[in-house]
Amino acid sequence: MHSSEHGLKRSLGPFSAISITVGAVIGSGIFFKALDVAQGLPTSAWIYATWAVLGLVCLFGAFAYAELGAMLPEAGGMYAFLRESWGRFPAFLYGWTFFFAINSGTLAALAAIFAENLADFLGLSAAQETALAIAMIVALAVANHLGVRFGALLQNLSTSAKLLALAAIVVAGFAVDGGAPSAVASTTAAPEFSLAGLVSAAVAIFWAYEGWYQLPYNAAELENPARDLPRGLIWGVAILIVVYVLVNAIYLRVVPLEEMRTLGRAEVPQQVIARSFGASWSSWLAVLISISVLGAANPNLLSSPRGFYAMARDGLMPRVMMHVDRRFATPTVAIWSQALWSIGLILFFEGFKELTDYVVFASLLFYALTVAAVYVLRVRAPRAERPYRCWGYPFTPALFIAVTLFVDVQTFFDPTLRRQALYGLGIIGVGALAYLPLLRRSRA
Repeated sequence: MHSSEHGLKRSLGPFSAISITVGAVIGSGIFFKALDVAQGLPTSAWIYATWAVLGLVCLFGAFAYAELGAMLPEAGGMYAFLRESWGRFPAFLYGWTFFFAINSGTLAALAAIFAENLADFLGLSAAQETALAIAMIVALAVANHLGVRFGALLQNLSTSAKLLALAAIVVAGFAVDGGAPSAVASTTAAPEFSLAGLVSAAVAIFWAYEGWYQLPYNAAELENPARDLPRGLIWGVAILIVVYVLVNAIYLRVVPLEEMRTLGRAEVPQQVIARSFGASWSSWLAVLISISVLGAANPNLLSSPRGFYAMARDGLMPRVMMHVDRRFATPTVAIWSQALWSIGLILFFEGFKELTDYVVFASLLFYALTVAAVYVLRVRAPRAERPYRCWGYPFTPALFIAVTLFVDVQTFFDPTLRRQALYGLGIIGVGALAYLPLLRRSRA
């Protein structure tokens, strides 16, 4: 058994690498973003094409991340890629935005949809739904404060729930005849194609693919990172594209597009099950999906606070983030500060969609900047060892950067997305001001 320089066992092979990529992504998007995509695009052909094309865009990003991760296998993901290519300031901005928008916003969004998905099942009022979302965050914070054993158990349980839910949807799709619009389907004409609709659908789909970049954080535990990290990223994203297009094909086969636009956010997968196996089974699907969402939220308080610990060690976050509980050996200040900020976001934003839009805007900016690091390091360190070289360079990274920045810029022209984009931009701006004392201190 090999060990990395950080003392972590190199026990993960190529299959585990692929599993990490797929498992980190499939959570809430494929179950709850069908509505946003259906409302933004005019036909099923557009839906298939957009899911597939944006999946390919993420695959182009994975090519670049594979080069960076194989080149810097011990460095620790996006934070290190940005630090080594662009310097401390962009790396700090990423960590700042990760804390205040990306990680906390993801946790808040997952808590919101967890509660929304169970609201009908439990008969909750709006206030009770909010309270349940907050309770989920507090419960995860307590569990991660007490140690990692519960986190591992939850991940295993949620992975099983995720796979069962997807398997049930796929089986249901083949078990029922193709549907026709029901009596509740809208009688209004389908939306015409528009740039605003395409951008809205793209933001929803990018949320569904959120997490495709996670594997480099596990590079120190891969048996052969030079080989397994590129394979895990590339094959993992390719599998996700196939799964997402297949599941959407089943949605559209059982729940016609005209009707899909009239349903609630959580009703599309439930209708697929209800029409195949009966209404009672759709309620249990809601439970399975909520367990899956709970597991998807857990890493936001399990792994991410350790990143804040590392930033504090580098002097880019308050030293209090380095506090570790003596009894449980967990970074409790990082865990609870992130949990409390996430609760604040739940109270500030109006539900799942606003929270995911807030996360995606901030995320895409830093994904583009990280992929651009491939160009910077090719110039700055041309002779550095690169066990994997980005396929399609220089064109595939350029396409990724162009698409992600285009979607981000277009959010400012969409009144339904503009406010969340401005909040994300504001967080980055405040981070730039917060860096000034650190800059003065480093110069001193």
